[in-house]
Amino acid sequence: MGRLLGVLRLFRHDILVMLLSLKSRQTPRKVKGMMLLAIFYLLSPIDLIPDAIPVFGMLDDAVLVPAAIAMLMRMLPYPVRSDCERQANYILRHAKLAGILVTVFLLAWVGVIVWGIYKLIS
Repeated sequence: MGRLLGVLRLFRHDILVMLLSLKSRQTPRKVKGMMLLAIFYLLSPIDLIPDAIPVFGMLDDAVLVPAAIAMLMRMLPYPVRSDCERQANYILRHAKLAGILVTVFLLAWVGVIVWGIYKLIS
């Protein structure tokens, strides 16, 4: 949970741009699919490298997630990216409630995923 909150704080602008670009019709489907995979990996409690492994366990948190976000931001077509960045700036500047709602939405997804895994296990 700490990993998720830390990443949300550091990359809230980029994550908001990604979410806004998902609804844009000009975003290529390949990029949308990769963004959805990145968001689900970020929300997933399962890591590529388990956190129990010293030093390397934090590698995906410190390197892979920021690299994936940066790569996906570069893959967005310029008109889509500039429009979504303008919208994200407006939302973050004028509507703090939207940032809170996005965070609550993402935390709700984490709860649903954890609940689903719990139901599968038990």
